[in-house]
Amino acid sequence: MVKQRGYTLIEVVFAMAIFGMFLAVVFLLTAEMRDYEKRLPINMHKHPQVIAVLARMRRDVADAASRQPYQKSYGTYTSSDKVLIIKTNMPNGGEQTVIWDFRTPGEVRRRAYNVGVPDDWVARGLPLDFSNLEIDAVKITAGSAWATRIKATDGKGRIAIDTILQPRATD
Repeated sequence: MVKQRGYTLIEVVFAMAIFGMFLAVVFLLTAEMRDYEKRLPINMHKHPQVIAVLARMRRDVADAASRQPYQKSYGTYTSSDKVLIIKTNMPNGGEQTVIWDFRTPGEVRRRAYNVGVPDDWVARGLPLDFSNLEIDAVKITAGSAWATRIKATDGKGRIAIDTILQPRATD
């Protein structure tokens, strides 16, 4: 009886075919992921959530004081399409003045004054085209309070954000 060592040619061909199919699947998935990444790039150096700015702004507008919430000026700030000055109610019953400043490209500054003491919150690293943001006052219906419209466009001029924020209804 002769002992056989190694594999037959058909076994080697079959193993190489299975390994080749495995490699083909891996390369196809890698190419598909690379194409998808090119279509939807992620830049980790930008502020990952512009929504963080909008969420804080939504809270400030929703908590707006019932009488004259929007101010024309406060200190050295003057209200414009890049600066929003609003009086908000605080949870403890007091009022504070909040200033949203979008004038610096790539940065949003929120300054809240409580009894004259400023409290700053700054979002840096925002996309440069986020500075195309405009803030406007909108009257929804006759007799209702004023709402805040926030409109921003991307670098190609397409609308990226267009939202209307309204203060909460109060008695």
